[in-house]
Amino acid sequence: MSTYLIFGIFLLFFLSILFAGCSTETPVKPPVVTVTDVTLSDVSLRTLTVNTTVNIFNPHPVGADLIRTAFDLYYVSSGSDQYLGHGELAHIRVKESGNTSFTIPVKIGTMQAAQAVGTLVKDGALTVKVNGTAAIDLKVMSYELPFAQERVFYLEEFTNLLPEISVAGISVNTSEVISQGREIILGTLPE
Repeated sequence: MSTYLIFGIFLLFFLSILFAGCSTETPVKPPVVTVTDVTLSDVSLRTLTVNTTVNIFNPHPVGADLIRTAFDLYYVSSGSDQYLGHGELAHIRVKESGNTSFTIPVKIGTMQAAQAVGTLVKDGALTVKVNGTAAIDLKVMSYELPFAQERVFYLEEFTNLLPEISVAGISVNTSEVISQGREIILGTLPE
Protein backbone atom coordinates (compact mmCIF):
# COMPACT_ATOMS: atom_id res chain seq x y z
CA MET A 1 0.00 0.00 0.00
CA SER A 2 2.79 2.42 0.76
CA THR A 3 4.06 2.24 -2.86
CA TYR A 4 0.57 3.16 -4.10
CA LEU A 5 0.44 6.05 -1.64
CA ILE A 6 3.87 7.37 -2.69
CA PHE A 7 2.96 6.93 -6.37
CA GLY A 8 -0.37 8.76 -5.79
CA ILE A 9 1.32 11.65 -4.01
CA PHE A 10 3.94 11.90 -6.76
CA LEU A 11 1.24 11.82 -9.46
CA LEU A 12 -0.82 14.48 -7.65
CA PHE A 13 2.29 16.67 -7.25
CA PHE A 14 3.21 16.22 -10.96
CA LEU A 15 -0.32 17.03 -12.16
CA SER A 16 -0.54 20.15 -9.97
CA ILE A 17 2.74 21.45 -11.40
CA LEU A 18 1.60 20.62 -14.94
CA PHE A 19 -1.76 22.39 -14.62
CA ALA A 20 -0.33 25.33 -12.69
CA GLY A 21 1.91 26.12 -15.67
CA CYS A 22 -1.04 26.09 -18.09
CA SER A 23 -3.06 28.59 -16.10
CA THR A 24 -0.36 31.30 -16.28
CA GLU A 25 -0.27 31.48 -20.08
CA THR A 26 -1.28 34.82 -21.52
CA PRO A 27 -4.58 34.84 -23.41
CA VAL A 28 -4.67 35.53 -27.13
CA LYS A 29 -4.53 39.30 -27.56
CA PRO A 30 -6.84 40.84 -30.13
CA PRO A 31 -5.37 42.90 -32.96
CA VAL A 32 -5.56 46.68 -32.57
CA VAL A 33 -7.55 48.65 -35.18
CA THR A 34 -7.06 52.41 -35.49
CA VAL A 35 -7.80 55.16 -37.98
CA THR A 36 -4.45 56.79 -38.69
CA ASP A 37 -5.55 59.46 -41.15
CA VAL A 38 -8.64 61.15 -42.55
CA THR A 39 -8.20 63.45 -45.56
CA LEU A 40 -10.50 65.33 -47.89
CA SER A 41 -10.06 65.56 -51.63
CA ASP A 42 -12.16 66.73 -54.59
CA VAL A 43 -13.74 69.39 -52.35
CA SER A 44 -16.46 71.27 -54.22
CA LEU A 45 -20.20 71.83 -53.96
CA ARG A 46 -20.75 68.82 -56.22
CA THR A 47 -18.24 66.30 -54.90
CA LEU A 48 -16.35 65.51 -51.77
CA THR A 49 -14.13 62.48 -51.20
CA VAL A 50 -13.15 61.38 -47.71
CA ASN A 51 -10.06 59.14 -47.65
CA THR A 52 -9.89 57.07 -44.46
CA THR A 53 -6.68 55.19 -43.65
CA VAL A 54 -7.17 52.23 -41.31
CA ASN A 55 -4.29 50.43 -39.59
CA ILE A 56 -4.43 46.94 -38.08
CA PHE A 57 -1.66 45.90 -35.69
CA ASN A 58 -1.44 42.12 -35.43
CA PRO A 59 0.70 41.08 -32.40
CA HIS A 60 0.74 37.38 -33.38
CA PRO A 61 3.42 35.46 -35.33
CA VAL A 62 0.76 34.22 -37.77
CA GLY A 63 -1.19 36.26 -40.29
CA ALA A 64 -4.89 36.96 -40.12
CA ASP A 65 -7.72 37.77 -42.50
CA LEU A 66 -9.70 40.98 -42.45
CA ILE A 67 -13.10 39.57 -43.29
CA ARG A 68 -14.75 42.98 -43.55
CA THR A 69 -14.37 46.53 -42.35
CA ALA A 70 -17.23 48.98 -42.56
CA PHE A 71 -17.66 52.51 -41.28
CA ASP A 72 -19.96 55.51 -41.46
CA LEU A 73 -18.83 59.10 -41.94
CA TYR A 74 -20.45 62.08 -40.25
CA TYR A 75 -19.78 65.80 -40.04
CA VAL A 76 -20.79 68.05 -37.18
CA SER A 77 -23.17 70.91 -37.94
CA SER A 78 -24.82 73.01 -35.23
CA GLY A 79 -23.73 70.53 -32.57
CA SER A 80 -25.27 67.42 -34.15
CA ASP A 81 -23.86 64.65 -36.36
CA GLN A 82 -24.95 64.72 -40.02
CA TYR A 83 -24.54 61.58 -42.13
CA LEU A 84 -22.03 61.88 -44.99
CA GLY A 85 -21.52 58.38 -46.36
CA HIS A 86 -20.45 54.77 -45.87
CA GLY A 87 -17.16 53.00 -46.58
CA GLU A 88 -16.47 49.30 -46.76
CA LEU A 89 -13.67 46.91 -47.68
CA ALA A 90 -13.34 43.12 -47.43
CA HIS A 91 -10.86 40.27 -47.81
CA ILE A 92 -7.51 41.82 -46.90
CA ARG A 93 -4.57 39.75 -45.69
CA VAL A 94 -3.24 41.07 -42.35
CA LYS A 95 0.52 40.67 -41.84
CA GLU A 96 1.90 38.72 -38.92
CA SER A 97 3.67 40.58 -36.07
CA GLY A 98 3.18 44.01 -37.58
CA ASN A 99 1.01 46.67 -39.18
CA THR A 100 -1.24 46.46 -42.21
CA SER A 101 -2.61 49.78 -43.52
CA PHE A 102 -5.10 50.53 -46.26
CA THR A 103 -6.96 53.62 -47.44
CA ILE A 104 -10.65 53.55 -48.30
CA PRO A 105 -11.94 56.48 -50.39
CA VAL A 106 -15.61 57.37 -49.97
CA LYS A 107 -17.19 59.62 -52.60
CA ILE A 108 -19.89 61.74 -50.99
CA GLY A 109 -23.17 62.50 -52.78
CA THR A 110 -24.01 65.95 -54.12
CA MET A 111 -26.46 66.97 -51.38
CA GLN A 112 -24.23 65.87 -48.49
CA ALA A 113 -21.15 67.40 -50.15
CA ALA A 114 -22.90 70.76 -50.62
CA GLN A 115 -24.08 70.79 -47.00
CA ALA A 116 -20.65 69.82 -45.64
CA VAL A 117 -18.83 72.43 -47.77
CA GLY A 118 -21.44 74.99 -46.69
CA THR A 119 -20.64 74.18 -43.04
CA LEU A 120 -16.92 74.47 -43.81
CA VAL A 121 -17.40 77.95 -45.34
CA LYS A 122 -19.91 79.14 -42.72
CA ASP A 123 -18.02 77.92 -39.62
CA GLY A 124 -14.48 78.10 -41.01
CA ALA A 125 -13.99 74.47 -39.96
CA LEU A 126 -15.49 71.06 -40.60
CA THR A 127 -15.34 68.21 -38.07
CA VAL A 128 -15.46 64.77 -39.72
CA LYS A 129 -16.13 61.65 -37.63
CA VAL A 130 -15.44 58.02 -38.58
CA ASN A 131 -17.22 55.21 -36.68
CA GLY A 132 -16.88 51.59 -37.71
CA THR A 133 -15.90 47.99 -37.02
CA ALA A 134 -13.41 45.49 -38.39
CA ALA A 135 -14.09 41.73 -38.42
CA ILE A 136 -10.76 39.89 -38.18
CA ASP A 137 -10.21 36.12 -38.30
CA LEU A 138 -7.06 34.77 -36.58
CA LYS A 139 -7.99 31.11 -37.38
CA VAL A 140 -8.05 30.39 -33.62
CA MET A 141 -10.38 33.26 -32.72
CA SER A 142 -12.42 35.88 -34.52
CA TYR A 143 -12.90 39.46 -33.41
CA GLU A 144 -15.34 42.27 -34.18
CA LEU A 145 -13.30 45.34 -33.23
CA PRO A 146 -14.73 48.88 -33.11
CA PHE A 147 -12.80 51.97 -34.18
CA ALA A 148 -13.49 55.69 -34.24
CA GLN A 149 -11.70 58.89 -35.16
CA GLU A 150 -12.48 62.57 -35.42
CA ARG A 151 -10.63 65.19 -37.46
CA VAL A 152 -11.15 68.93 -37.82
CA PHE A 153 -10.49 70.52 -41.23
CA TYR A 154 -10.00 74.28 -41.43
CA LEU A 155 -11.09 76.44 -44.35
CA GLU A 156 -7.56 77.77 -44.84
CA GLU A 157 -6.44 74.24 -45.83
CA PHE A 158 -8.54 74.50 -49.00
CA THR A 159 -7.69 77.96 -50.31
CA ASN A 160 -5.23 76.38 -52.76
CA LEU A 161 -8.18 74.70 -54.50
CA LEU A 162 -9.50 78.10 -55.61
CA PRO A 163 -7.67 79.62 -58.56
CA GLU A 164 -5.95 82.99 -58.27
CA ILE A 165 -8.17 85.49 -60.09
CA SER A 166 -6.63 88.25 -62.14
CA VAL A 167 -8.66 90.83 -64.07
CA ALA A 168 -6.90 93.58 -66.05
CA GLY A 169 -3.82 93.40 -63.86
CA ILE A 170 -5.73 93.27 -60.56
CA SER A 171 -5.04 90.18 -58.45
CA VAL A 172 -7.72 88.97 -56.04
CA ASN A 173 -6.61 87.47 -52.73
CA THR A 174 -8.44 84.16 -52.26
CA SER A 175 -8.26 84.36 -48.46
CA GLU A 176 -10.00 87.75 -48.47
CA VAL A 177 -12.75 86.44 -50.76
CA ILE A 178 -13.37 83.48 -48.44
CA SER A 179 -13.36 85.73 -45.38
CA GLN A 180 -15.82 88.17 -46.95
CA GLY A 181 -17.95 85.28 -48.19
CA ARG A 182 -18.18 83.97 -44.62
CA GLU A 183 -19.22 87.42 -43.40
CA ILE A 184 -21.94 87.59 -46.05
CA ILE A 185 -23.23 84.13 -45.20
CA LEU A 186 -23.22 84.96 -41.47
CA GLY A 187 -25.06 88.21 -42.20
CA THR A 188 -22.42 90.63 -41.01
CA LEU A 189 -21.50 92.66 -44.07
CA PRO A 190 -18.29 94.66 -43.79
CA GLU A 191 -18.78 98.44 -43.79
